Amino acid sequence: MSLNQIIKSAVEPIVPVCVPDLYTGEAEEYCTFNYTEKADCFGDDEPEVIVYLVQLHWFLPTGQNPLAKKKAIRRALMAADFTCPEVLHADDEDGQHYIFECEYVDGDV
Repeated sequence: MSLNQIIKSAVEPIVPVCVPDLYTGEAEEYCTFNYTEKADCFGDDEPEVIVYLVQLHWFLPTGQNPLAKKKAIRRALMAADFTCPEVLHADDEDGQHYIFECEYVDGDV
């Protein structure tokens, strides 16, 4: 399963719209995600794992209570073997925006 599929499988039961990079649809609540890759755990000058540095962005309307879903997203990511996310609050005049930053380790280099 690709990392995109792993993220979508974890998040979509909570927030049904979850897409990589940029969402251009009409949903008021949605997630986007992006990640970078870095090789790690070297042996004989070869990486043993790839570490993905993941950002999941959750957008929702102003006034909606985020607490229960924020916990659910965090738990879903951890259940899918991501590290416990750090959650950043990045609201603006367009609505609420939470950024979940976490890592995922893949041993299939």
